[in-house]
Amino acid sequence: MPAPVVFNARILRKQDFLPRYVVVKPEHVPGRTQAFVADVRLNDSPPFERNIRPWGKGSDVFFFNLTEPQCRKAGLDTNDPCVVTLTPRTPVPR
Repeated sequence: MPAPVVFNARILRKQDFLPRYVVVKPEHVPGRTQAFVADVRLNDSPPFERNIRPWGKGSDVFFFNLTEPQCRKAGLDTNDPCVVTLTPRTPVPR
């Protein structure tokens, strides 16, 4: 399994009826161009599986969505800062 990546982030949400999400800057996932599965921790919460997805065409940024229970277990809400630990389940494709 690839080494974990740790970075500071903020819990974001565009509108109340949409899921929360975290933006993953390209420097945190070098060499990645497609979606991948990772174990994610927010602060000291237990790890959970998420699909890390590209933001969209023309952008090198990635993101992952968060459920209400995942935020609650981590004691986080929209706009809260947090430390993200992201451990990809697969190495960077060559």
